Amino acid sequence: MGPRHPAGGGGHRCRRSQYLVDTLRPGARALEAARPARRPRVSVHPARSAARRQAQQWLGDIIGWRGLIALGVLPVFLLLWLRRVPESPRFLQLQGRTEEARDAFAWAMDIPATEVGQLPDVAHQTKAPYRLLFRKYPKQLAIITLGSFCFILGSFTVQSWGQTLLKDGYGYTAATVGALFTWVAIGDVLGRLTSAWLADRIGRRWVLLSFGLLGAVGCLIAANAQSGVVFFAGVLITMTFGDGAFGILNAFGAEQFPHEVRATGLGLGYGLGATAKIFGPALMGALVGGSMIKQNVTVQAVPPAFYLFALLLALGGLIYMVAKETKAVALE
Repeated sequence: MGPRHPAGGGGHRCRRSQYLVDTLRPGARALEAARPARRPRVSVHPARSAARRQAQQWLGDIIGWRGLIALGVLPVFLLLWLRRVPESPRFLQLQGRTEEARDAFAWAMDIPATEVGQLPDVAHQTKAPYRLLFRKYPKQLAIITLGSFCFILGSFTVQSWGQTLLKDGYGYTAATVGALFTWVAIGDVLGRLTSAWLADRIGRRWVLLSFGLLGAVGCLIAANAQSGVVFFAGVLITMTFGDGAFGILNAFGAEQFPHEVRATGLGLGYGLGATAKIFGPALMGALVGGSMIKQNVTVQAVPPAFYLFALLLALGGLIYMVAKETKAVALE
């Protein structure tokens, strides 16, 4: 199975990162992996969130909740477009389809196929077992797991819980909260593109450190807010930088591993880190009272929770500082 055929949303995210790392030129790998283009290379999560909130705000009263659920099925048809996306050149070479590999490389680089030179020889590799990953690359796996856990818990929980706080804690209407978080989604997109652009210029590690620290500043602003306006400003900063770091985070994670374990290493590390989406609600229940399903949300719960989020984002940035810098490094 090639990188074009991942399983599930998380599998798509990891396989896509491997595909991009395999094909894009070193000097612009980060930005090319994040920018919108004619090919599906951008992380569309923030834009999707904005579209979902606008649909809920403008169409909710017209088509009802059943209509909104049905509307959510439409993106499935975008998978039909996947047939236009070529396989990884490396995968095609391993299958003996050299000319198709040249065409795929030209497509990925956005150049005519006639400008593609001789492709390097690739050797067949056996599937890397997990024991090889744990034995030879424990440091890389630990960095990806702990770093992604900190960034996910620090930003994902703010995104979901921040909306509840604005509504139940500060008294905003659901429509107003939806409109405000549309701006959060826009800031998120800009943050992801900026982090990717900077990563090709100042390096991946410094981008993740600075974005983690700036996201932590946003959490501190929210933690000490005395009004809904200031609280929202803190959330906006947190998501622009804390979640904006994902413009480079997964691509950088993929670059830490050689090709033999690249997809497996990133998939396992990110998968373990994504357990933050499970622990987040449980942690909020412990901090503010209540359960994983329903918390006792009040503004008094804001300071301890957001101090913790600030610590996690700063720690995540520091963790990636011990990773191997891959700016402009040619990978095999």
